[in-house]
Parts: sequence; C-alpha cells; structure tokens
Amino acid sequence: MSVAFVSIKVEKELKEIGLTEYECMAYLALVKYGELTAGQVSENTSIPYSKVYTVLDSLEKKGWIEIKSGRPRLFYPKSPVEALRAEKLRQENKFEKSRGLIIDEVQALYEQREIKEKPEIWIVRGEENILSKIKETMSNVKHELMVAIPVISPKLFQQLFPNIEMMRDTKVEIKLLTTDEAIASLPQQFFSLAEIKVRDDLFGGGLVADGQISLLFLSGNKGGEENIAIWSDHVGLTMIAKIYFEHLWETAKSYVHP
Repeated sequence: MSVAFVSIKVEKELKEIGLTEYECMAYLALVKYGELTAGQVSENTSIPYSKVYTVLDSLEKKGWIEIKSGRPRLFYPKSPVEALRAEKLRQENKFEKSRGLIIDEVQALYEQREIKEKPEIWIVRGEENILSKIKETMSNVKHELMVAIPVISPKLFQQLFPNIEMMRDTKVEIKLLTTDEAIASLPQQFFSLAEIKVRDDLFGGGLVADGQISLLFLSGNKGGEENIAIWSDHVGLTMIAKIYFEHLWETAKSYVHP
C-alpha cells in the first residue's frame, strides 16, 4: 500500500536500503503525524494491529525511531539524516561481520582446492591490430584515460582523433604524458583536449582506461621488428600500470601551450 504523501520512488528507495514495506509505512506515518501509539500507527496505515509492535520494535533496533516509555508507549521518528546515518553504520557492521566469516571459511577452502585465476591478458601483434585495440579501449572509457607515449605519430593521431573528440563530448579526463621532443609532433587541436605533462626519461608507452584496462606498448618498428602490445583487464597488472603512470605523472612538469 502506497503512502500518499510521499512519492512511490521514495518508498522504493527506503525498501532498497533495507526497510520492509510495513517498516516503511510506519516510519513515514510517524514522520507525518509525530508521536503516535502503536494503535494509532496501525490506524493510519494498513499494518495489522497484531504486527504493528513487531514492526515498531524492528525500526527502533535499526535506529529509525525512538520509544518513549509509559502507558501506552509512544513512538516518534528520528530525522531522516540521523536515521540514514544509523542505517549505513548498521549495514557496514553487518557487511564486515559477514565478510569476516566468509573470508575465514571460504578463502581457506579456495586455497585448499588450489583454484587458479584465469589471466585476462592478451598479446596484440601488428600495427593495425594494436590500432584497433586502442580504438576499442578508448570507445569504452567513461571517466579517465591516462596515456604515456615517448613518440607521437601525426598519422596515428589523425586516425584516433574521432575517438578523442568523442571522449571530450562525454567529459572524459585525458592525461597525456610525453617528452619535450615529441610535443612538436602533437597536432594543434589536441592541446585543448587533454592535460599534458612532459619528462625526459620516458622509455615506454601505454594507456590506462578508468583504472580497469591497460594497454602496454612493447616495441616499435626498429630493425623490422613487429609492433607488439599487451592488453589486459587483470586487476593486479592494471593497478601496477596505473600506479607507475601516476608516479611518472607526479614527477613530470606541466606543459603550457604557447
């Protein structure tokens, strides 16, 4: 039964964070009418009188209401801010208790069975395949793209420019780490799209997307060598790549386009 003085969306959210339908109705009734007896709560909602004390006692234990002793007992609501703070703390404590039990028993079982993690790491060979993987990775970026590249190819940039513009339209933060020498090869239109830093000792390149996917460039075309890259969404590898990029970024100098 919907409580007419609040939106259905609010009722749904109260249930999503852990209140039952009766608890939701009881709390909202107390918010509207103030102090009520259990009987009055039942009269102002569709909660059966036989269940209303159980509902109110549960709300009190969860931190949503308080009880004034006397005959009959009076029930009154805590403010939504205070009640939500108590609910958050209750759920965090519950999660930590469950987490401890699960880790203690299930992690031990996992290790005993010697379950091996399937690595999500792929070797990408050839310029066209690497370019395709770069475009795919860039098209899925939601928040942040970190790029480290010692040499900038204008031809490559032109092929990637539509993807870069798309990220600008979605307000993706782009960080480009490169060298002073490579800056001269950077097309003019890129300076307004990214934050740029430079450093002298940049020996490898790659990108990290949203801290979840990494693409590392291993070799160039020197001596006829085939271009090779490593793509991965493995948590450990991508975290290392992100941490290394952030270290290089923090120790690099900002570039201001003249």
